[in-house]
Amino acid sequence: MDKEEGRLINWQEWGDEAFEKAQKEDKPVLLSISGTWCHWCHVMDDTTYTDREIAENISKNYIPIRVDTDRRPDINARYNLGGWPTTAFLTPEGEIITGGTYIPPDKMLEALESVFHFYRKDPAGIKREARERSRVKPERTKPPHKMETEVRAEGLETETFADLLGYASSQVKKSYDPQYGGFGNFPKFPMVDALELAQIAYLYQGDKEWKDIFTHTLRSMFEGGLYDRVEGGFFRYSTTRDWSIPHYEKMLEDNAQLLYTLLIAHKLTSDGLFARAARDVLRYLENNLYIPEMGGWAGSQDADEKYYSQSLSERQQGVKPRIDRTIYVNWNALLVRSLFLAAVILAEPKWHDLALGTLKMLKRRCYLKGKGMAHYLAEEEKEAKLWGLLEDQASMGVALTTAYQHTGEISWLDLSRELADYCLDDLSHDGGALSDRPLIEQGPGKLDQPLFDLRNNSLCAQWFAELASLTGEEAFLEKAADIVHAFMDEYREHTLFSTSLALAALGVRERVAVIDVVGNDGDPGLLPLHSTALAAIVPPKVVRLFKPEVAKEMGREEYAKVQEASAFACLGRHCFEPAASPEQLQQVVEKMIKERRAHVLFTVKESTHL
Repeated sequence: MDKEEGRLINWQEWGDEAFEKAQKEDKPVLLSISGTWCHWCHVMDDTTYTDREIAENISKNYIPIRVDTDRRPDINARYNLGGWPTTAFLTPEGEIITGGTYIPPDKMLEALESVFHFYRKDPAGIKREARERSRVKPERTKPPHKMETEVRAEGLETETFADLLGYASSQVKKSYDPQYGGFGNFPKFPMVDALELAQIAYLYQGDKEWKDIFTHTLRSMFEGGLYDRVEGGFFRYSTTRDWSIPHYEKMLEDNAQLLYTLLIAHKLTSDGLFARAARDVLRYLENNLYIPEMGGWAGSQDADEKYYSQSLSERQQGVKPRIDRTIYVNWNALLVRSLFLAAVILAEPKWHDLALGTLKMLKRRCYLKGKGMAHYLAEEEKEAKLWGLLEDQASMGVALTTAYQHTGEISWLDLSRELADYCLDDLSHDGGALSDRPLIEQGPGKLDQPLFDLRNNSLCAQWFAELASLTGEEAFLEKAADIVHAFMDEYREHTLFSTSLALAALGVRERVAVIDVVGNDGDPGLLPLHSTALAAIVPPKVVRLFKPEVAKEMGREEYAKVQEASAFACLGRHCFEPAASPEQLQQVVEKMIKERRAHVLFTVKESTHL
């Protein structure tokens, strides 16, 4: 947070000290949640929080706490009141009294007076009421007795993972905007999970409507106002249906995920526009967010409407919008996965090297055995902070399995398994969904309450399904199924956002396809075969790289006799003929797609549709 922000107010850090002070003085807490990239957060700091009368009122009657949403997603998830900035009034124990988002100076003074007098009238009653309103027992935690792909939801027929996949698919088609692309009306976000589901549905069904959904959307975003035509990079979202007026912040998270989606789109369609867009995103990321001296990638770049409306020459004479040089583990890990894919899809090895370098930095500086991954590494601080959040473990877990597939180095797989064990030991709640933060850790306010985030749990389930196929350990697949089951009674409530859970269910229901590439280091056919396997789109899929002698030690006797590089592909128990060339492997991949096409359906069962 900038030192100048809210400079008249002595903001406290979130922690026991601030809340103990609030309890000792019996004052309500003013919680401000903002982001370095957030335009209206800056406006509120420059107007509301620089008003001397407001600052004096806060100083006299409140304990003010400032939280950065990117650095503390666990706090944001529990206290966000509809956007950024969030302005929340809390009891001294951290329960919500009332609040909102942006509050201009004239309204803020009125709110400060109103809340304070309301609290002073009956502090004990208000605390009790806020506490009772807040304490809701977590749901979705009962695991199935065995690994199965159906569960009975109250009031419905038996719900299966196929029903979940069909429902999510129907939501994608229902929400799709055929005129401008994207989903819904406005504001419009990229919705990468919905785009990924459309891509998989197109691959296995060949339906032109599915193709239009992701190609038209990506093209509209790239050619419209959501993309910076001068410096590259996608803005966070559009305020208009036609993508013409964006919110101008650029986030590493969004660009990392859209890069992956663009690469898959290029592979599925052979449309050069998507390869060009992917390269342009990479140009932006490398030129603006990469921090060579740290070996990682900055989190975001501020919104600045005036700057982004200028031409290249005008921008070169001005000052670039501020970049938050904090390295966020989850976003860096998401980018690692995309960089590895870029290396094989675009045939540009430099991205492989950058992915590997980033991963090594994250392991060295942001991992501790027994504590998992940290959440962020600040440039001004020597140590990484905030250990054990689910989103960091899941994103890093997927990045590590990706690294293992691209390098064949078993140490990456071993670390991925260590993170999985950490999640199962410290984040599991009664065997079902995973909590967003360690259950054993207490904290002020709502931090001691488990919170089960659908999207992060879904990513975790996808990761566990990959681990099951990479290691042969069925327990990981059973845990992936447990996670999906934990949300089966509520997925319809999430409408379009159910797509992330559907992608996880696909990995459990279909089991992850496996392509084993076997050969010796000096074999000239090994690299082309391995690259073809990595670039093959037959999701969900993993690739394993073996040397013949190592394969024998691991019990794969059939691979020990391999003389020339070969690829062995299997869908479950059905294995295809070995491939000795990229062309032969591509033919095998086509057969795998055809086999899945026969039974992977993206249609909703009307009898279970609410």
